[in-house]
Parts: sequence; C-alpha cells; structure tokens
Amino acid sequence: MMTSPPPPLSRCNALELSTVTKRGKKHGLVAYGMDRLPDEILIVILSCLNLKEAVRTSIISRRWRYLWRFTSCSLEFLNQWDGNPGTWVEPTVFLSWVDQVVKLHQGPSVDKFIVHCQGITDESPNRICDWIRFAMEKEVKVFELDISCHDFPDLNKFLSISREVKPSVDRIGLTSLTSLRLVDVNVKDEMIEYLLSSCRHLEHLCIKFDNYMKKLNVLSSSLKSLSIFYCTKLKSLTISAANLLSFVYGEASMSPVLKLQLQNVPLLSELQLKGPHCGSFLFEPSEHSKYSHQLQRLVLNVPMLDVVSAPRHDHSLFGLPQLQCLKQLDLILHARAGESFLFFVLLTTACPFLSSLGVMMFYDSLASKEAIATGLRRYNRAKADLTAHGHPCLKVIKLINFAGYRSDFRFALALLQIAKSLEKIIIKSGPGFLGAERITTVRERAKQLEANLPRGAELLIVSDLQIGSDLRTYHEELNC
Repeated sequence: MMTSPPPPLSRCNALELSTVTKRGKKHGLVAYGMDRLPDEILIVILSCLNLKEAVRTSIISRRWRYLWRFTSCSLEFLNQWDGNPGTWVEPTVFLSWVDQVVKLHQGPSVDKFIVHCQGITDESPNRICDWIRFAMEKEVKVFELDISCHDFPDLNKFLSISREVKPSVDRIGLTSLTSLRLVDVNVKDEMIEYLLSSCRHLEHLCIKFDNYMKKLNVLSSSLKSLSIFYCTKLKSLTISAANLLSFVYGEASMSPVLKLQLQNVPLLSELQLKGPHCGSFLFEPSEHSKYSHQLQRLVLNVPMLDVVSAPRHDHSLFGLPQLQCLKQLDLILHARAGESFLFFVLLTTACPFLSSLGVMMFYDSLASKEAIATGLRRYNRAKADLTAHGHPCLKVIKLINFAGYRSDFRFALALLQIAKSLEKIIIKSGPGFLGAERITTVRERAKQLEANLPRGAELLIVSDLQIGSDLRTYHEELNC
C-alpha cells in the first residue's frame, strides 16, 4: 500500500520537533527528511522560532543539542509578574540565566535582544556592559532593557567596549540599532546624544524612569518616534528631528519645570502629554503654535490642577491651541466631581476636522458648592455660543467612567449640541465601586442624553472594557 507524502513543513510542524519521543524521531524526522538536512538549513529553520522554542529542540538528539546556539532568532527574556507564581523567576536567578545564554550563543547575528525583569536585582556593574558588547557583536537592531538598579555605561566606557569589538572599523558602537528602549536604567545625556548621532538607522527611542539626564538635545535625521517618561532630573529637552512622527512625554507632579523646545519637527503628527506640561499646551497656545497646527492625533492626560484652572482660562484673550489638522483627540481628565468641563468642549471647536473624541474621567474628590455653582453659571451663559460652534466633522464620541454627575452630564450635553454630524456616542459607566444610587443616576442621565441626540445618531451604553481599550492603554502607558 502506498503511503501519502508528509505534509509541508510549517512553523507549527517545526515546533512539534521539540517534543518528539524516540518513536516520534523515527516516524517524524525521517518522514520529513529532517535528519538528512545539513546543519545550515536546520539553523535557518530554528531561526524562525523564538528562543524558548529553539532551545526546546535540543532534546531531539545529540546532533540538535547545540544547534540553537547558532540561530539568528530574537533573544527575548521576559520575567514579569502576572499573578501566577509559576511564570515568574527570582530576578537574580533569571538574570544569571540571561548571562549564560549570552555566553553560549554563537550565531553571527541577532535581530532583537530584549530583557524585561520585574523585581529588585543585584547591581552587577559588568552585566549591562556584557550585554552591550553582545549587541555590538551580533549587530542587534532592537535593544530593550527593563531592569531596575542598573546604570548604562558612560560614554568613555561605551567607546572602550566598541573598540574591543571592532578595533579596525571606523564606525563603532551599536551601528545597526533601529530601536532602543531603556526602562529603570539610568543613562547620561551625552550617552544618548552620542547614540543619536552614531546610530544612523535609529527610528524609535524610549527612556523611562531615568535619574541622570538633566539637559537632553535630541538631534536626529532618522528618528520617527520618541518617548520620554519620568526623568526626574530632566530640566531641558530640545528636539530637532526632521522625520519625527510621534512624541510622547510624561512627567511626575514633583518633576522640575521642563523647558521643552520642538524646533524642527515638520512631520510630527501624534503628540501625547501627561502631567503639568498639559497646562502649557492648553493655556499657552502661542508657545506651541510651530507644530500644533500639524497634529493629527493628540492625547492629553490632564492633572486635576489644570482641569480646575480651565474654567477660569480666558480663551478669548489667550486663544485656543491651533489644531487645524487634528482628527483624533483623547482626553484623560483628573477632576473633582462637579467641576466644569466646558473648556474642553470649546477645545473641540479649535479642531475643525476632528472626527473622534475620547474622554476618560477620574474623580479624586467632590468640588466645592461654589465651584459647582460657578460652573453651572458658565455653562448657562455659554449655551448660545455653543450653538454657533456647530462641529461639521465630529462622528464618534466616547465617554469612559461616566458617572452621571452634573459636570459630566452637562459636558456630554454640550458635545451633543455642537456635534451636528454625530453618528455615535458611546458611554461606559464608572468603575465597579459605584453604588446602586449612582448607577441609577447614570441610566437616567443616559435617557436624557438620548432624547437630545442629533438626528441619525445612536447612543450605546457598554459595560465591558473593550470600548475604552485605547484610552486605557494611553492612561496605563502615561502613568507607567
């Protein structure tokens, strides 16, 4: 009887090789002809797998035992607590394993070298130096370190390592790098500036929780995205990047006042800000007019101090941000229940092509009776003006953590008043700790909003988290 040929070898078929029994070797590997392939081909196949999958194939036979060391697959070491003790390893043990793999690997190149390790780790002064040396030798393109209590080497040490790796080459360092992400790894200004000038293919740079940088000049012709979070000593940030598309900046309330200058960013289309600097963007629009007019996507995580200040801001005197090209606006507002959000309704009128508005509200306390009364008077006075500001392009409104307070209800009502072309308003009520009385209020408010919908628009009330996924991603990312 003739037997049918084995199915084509796929990535899933290759994965099966790591759990083959003795009988499976005879019928599986022989059937695929894998045992007759040269080592070079097997290494190419293994390079399609991730590190864990490639190492698992070492149990197939003696011949396969060391093949994974020669692969060019991505080396990703992830040790993050997810609530399951079985998936987390004690940090010192985990990092020792990373060091061991680095020593054993003999392949010519590695595309990605990523180490994420949550928890307190030992401060080994040579560890990051060894990893940098490895990244240089393997011409790593994506380099990510997320470990606490470690310092990136200073420029002199970095150049010394570079000369050891490539003593006869003019261009030294991480010259193949396209993406660099450092979290909880302290690095100095001059080191980042050197990397920006020497890594001509660097497109993505992210630095979080740094305690060394004070005055950073970002000068790059290749950089496309830049993220700076919680650099506690950073006082000055100057950016000149002709191809920059996205900039994210998050600062803590206790950070020093930042002098931020975006001098040459003609392609910047996405901006995300968290913290006190939001106030400058909202209330000092002239300081940001060189680039605000070209933004297409804007995310503002506004602290309570600026939300409280917004009703007192005289936009007729100081103006609103110039957002002529903006299509998507996401606001994360920290407020006292009852505070007026009217300013943020007016903000949408500065965005003539805005099509999507998302708002996530967090209430830290209850506003004073005086503040609530003032907000109501301002709202009543502004009703007529809002009618004149009919928004021609706003199609979708998302309100997350809607609690039915007078402030967020009037906010929603005002948005419905100006959104003449609205197609959908989506409401997700507040977190699960809302009491039964507040939930009833939310439902009543929703019915009132439904009665004020523009013709053809629909109102959706959702209870799952999916609708707020984008905003929650921004909130988690900006709050780390």
